[in-house]
Amino acid sequence: MLTIGTAGHIDHGKSSLVKALTSIDPDRLPEEKERGMTIDLGFAWLALPSGETVGIVDVPGHKQFVHNVIPGLFGIDAVLLVVAADDGWMPQTEEHLRILDLLGIKHGIVVLNKVDLISDTEWLSLVEKDISSHLTGTGLEGSPIMRVSTRTGSGIEELKKTIAALSEKLAPRQDIGKPRLPIDRVFVIKGSGVVVTGTMSQGTFSTGQDVIIVPSGVSAHIRSLESYKKETRRAEPGSRVAVNLAGIKREDVNRGDIIVSSALYASLSRNLDVDLKLLPAADVPLKNMAEVLVYMETRELLTRVALIGAKILKPGESCPAQLRFQEDVAAFIAERFIVRQQSPTKTIGGGVVLDPRASRFKLAEIPARLALLEKRRSLDLDELILAELEKNRFAETKSLLAASLFPVSEISGHVKHLASLKKLVIAGAYIVDGGIWQNASLRLLSTLEKEMAADKLKNGVPQAGLQATSGLPREVFDALVQQLASAGKLARQEDTLFLPQNKPALSKQQEALRTAVLSLFAKSPSSPPNLKELGIQLPASTPVVYFMIKQGELVELPDGILMEARHFQGIQDEIIKLLKQNGHISIQDINARFGFSRKYSVPLLTQLDRLGFTRREGDLRVAGKKLA
Repeated sequence: MLTIGTAGHIDHGKSSLVKALTSIDPDRLPEEKERGMTIDLGFAWLALPSGETVGIVDVPGHKQFVHNVIPGLFGIDAVLLVVAADDGWMPQTEEHLRILDLLGIKHGIVVLNKVDLISDTEWLSLVEKDISSHLTGTGLEGSPIMRVSTRTGSGIEELKKTIAALSEKLAPRQDIGKPRLPIDRVFVIKGSGVVVTGTMSQGTFSTGQDVIIVPSGVSAHIRSLESYKKETRRAEPGSRVAVNLAGIKREDVNRGDIIVSSALYASLSRNLDVDLKLLPAADVPLKNMAEVLVYMETRELLTRVALIGAKILKPGESCPAQLRFQEDVAAFIAERFIVRQQSPTKTIGGGVVLDPRASRFKLAEIPARLALLEKRRSLDLDELILAELEKNRFAETKSLLAASLFPVSEISGHVKHLASLKKLVIAGAYIVDGGIWQNASLRLLSTLEKEMAADKLKNGVPQAGLQATSGLPREVFDALVQQLASAGKLARQEDTLFLPQNKPALSKQQEALRTAVLSLFAKSPSSPPNLKELGIQLPASTPVVYFMIKQGELVELPDGILMEARHFQGIQDEIIKLLKQNGHISIQDINARFGFSRKYSVPLLTQLDRLGFTRREGDLRVAGKKLA
């Protein structure tokens, strides 16, 4: 759906033009009727022969109400720039044109109104030439100029045809899958509740849908939708829509708030990094930390401008800057904004949001911040993805550039392309910067090498500790380990990681201790020493004993009892044989058979229970599940 805005100087006939086109009077306030001038936004619609409905937003022309003009021009697809034939180009015509240019509006029709007041056709031609000269170098350069009289109706039908042709020329507004409704009106209807209106952008809403109001975060439910006085179940991108919200009170929502479908699309921050342009018509340079008014969609916000890498911004120049607000602001990458000075009130510039989740910067951080913003400045999607990952190291796939004006499907396609170029890595539900992934791989291998070099008896390093120090989410770290393991660069055993080439080894002194340990077990097979006893008999043997357990030479039983692995295996085989012969076995049987006391037989049978070879039934042991 197409939405057109009006623009132009006061009393040049914008509202009367809307009424002539649509038979709808856009002036709705009693004060507007009384004063004969538009004060706030007005709305109407035009049915085209094709069956399409074009929404029209009528804006005030008086300089006193420019703060109401700007919200009306956000979100429009094209403009009707109205110029009175008797007045010609005027100050507010110029300011409105600059606002349109800053908002990136490139489609429109110039309506030369009140031609019935001018009988001199040469004068009309001069006015048209003057208009064309003002449009040169702007997005509206080359726009058609239509001669119209709203009083007599002259030219109205031709204008409708031109609007229809423009509608066919413009591609339908893209549904990027991120529904968003900037609110420009809020009111209450008795029996229905809270109703808000706005121009639908970047997605669709449906009746019955749950939504979020930002920046407050209040949840609501769409009870019903109305577009151009007709109830609808679905609000399309670009359409004017009224939304009846359930579950909220009037005080929960205000003009300037935004309705979104998910918190993913409601990035809140008090600092926005932007590309800022100061208009050539600005009276004076903009100083660092100047306080200005910023307009974003239907919001008016007081902010300070922190210039990045500059002390002043001269008229006609651009530079990266940070907008610092006193409240949370929801913004999208590539979203445009307008800047006005407070006194005297005047539009002095505007720009584009580059980073909606910026942090405040210190003086020493300016070079790095400038380099990062330079990558974002072109709004190239590949560069934006890489810049986002460079800043944050990694991101969840679903949240990467969620707060941007790029379609979800397009972001996904570019991510896959960059992954094929090895510039990033897709790790489960995460996306990781290629350089970060490479550095994390090298750090992990280096840590393993250092840890195992420091202790030759180490069989590996616990994975949990390595993941915690990496700063990576578990899913990302697991993917990193898997890739390195597949490449043969590391190995994993249960919950430990090790380097294949770094096999644990004993020193000569430790090898002598190992021989002594085995000798002690050989001397007393029915009463083997526990770990504490070994430490007393053979000081410094504890690391060697743990190494022998890891290597499978010793078996650790409950209560700290140790047993030579070959001896344990022999006893296990014998017990299995006895179970098959007798069906059960007791502690007394074990003690009699192997010369044990309860100190050893109870831990032994407990271990066999754990392994599933035996199962306790009262005072007896029977075959466990492994022998079933």
